[in-house]
Amino acid sequence: MKKRLRYIAYALTGLALFAAILITKEKISAQAAGKVYLNETDLTLELGHYRTLKVNGTSQKVTWKSANTKAATVTSGGKVTAMGWGSTKIYAYVGDKTLTCKVTIVQMNKKDITLAPKGTYQLTLWGADKNVTWKSSNTKVATVSDDGLVTAVGKGSATITATFNGKNITSNVNVIELTLNHESAVLEYDGKFSLTRDGFGNVIKLSASGTKDKVTWTTSDKKVADVDSNGKVTAKGPGTAIITATANGLKATCEVNVLKISKNELTLKKGETYSLNVLGTDSDINWFSNKNSVATVDENGLVTAKAPGTAKIIAEVGDKLVRCIVTVK
Repeated sequence: MKKRLRYIAYALTGLALFAAILITKEKISAQAAGKVYLNETDLTLELGHYRTLKVNGTSQKVTWKSANTKAATVTSGGKVTAMGWGSTKIYAYVGDKTLTCKVTIVQMNKKDITLAPKGTYQLTLWGADKNVTWKSSNTKVATVSDDGLVTAVGKGSATITATFNGKNITSNVNVIELTLNHESAVLEYDGKFSLTRDGFGNVIKLSASGTKDKVTWTTSDKKVADVDSNGKVTAKGPGTAIITATANGLKATCEVNVLKISKNELTLKKGETYSLNVLGTDSDINWFSNKNSVATVDENGLVTAKAPGTAKIIAEVGDKLVRCIVTVK
């Protein structure tokens, strides 16, 4: 009898232990169900980038939804793609639970910047608030202020990083110095006599250095000097024109002064006079004749025929010369 009672006690104890195990499993399952959560609840994305959200703590089917698809979309697998800077919420529906992730989309206003030394550019992280920190990878090339103002210091490359909500957004800065082979030039329009001095004549070839980008050329006055797509400048009339080379937003200029003597060939009789002038300049003009026995010229450009023959009347403007051939009969 006692032995039988002992078996019954063992059986009851086993049942109690089995029931306890079942209750514990149910409790654990209930606790796990209460810890269903998203891997991200506050997400910052750069425009065009994506991140996949996951629901942890459950094997149930998840349904996804974006509150603003213009800001970010979400696929049935939880892939969130930034579509436009701003903010939205991504909802994950699991059973009777709704999980939420705040998504902020940011965009750098310019990803690649080219500057000349001492040039500046204002970077802005669109979609972010004022809690943005800025840093330059190379302050010898470019510095950046607390509000994103980039200043070019020296030639080279640097990366500007804006950090917002733990997310790093970058912009590349390339500092170059665009230079021309001539800062200024003097050309002669309608000249008929060759000159050997450097940079003279009616044409000059400009070239730009410091960049591998395409260079475009423009002139401030086509009536004075025109420029073709290769930097060839041609005198068109007396005056001053600014030739500008532009490459990737950088500019370099050359001032072209075009001179024209009022008469490049002159025939006079002995004793006659003629007043010459140089058009296209306000600078002082030095006048002289290579044969005073044939023709002389005073400080104001007044030519006087002296004797039959040929003389060259030369006008010197700075270090440039224009000439008139005078024939005296």
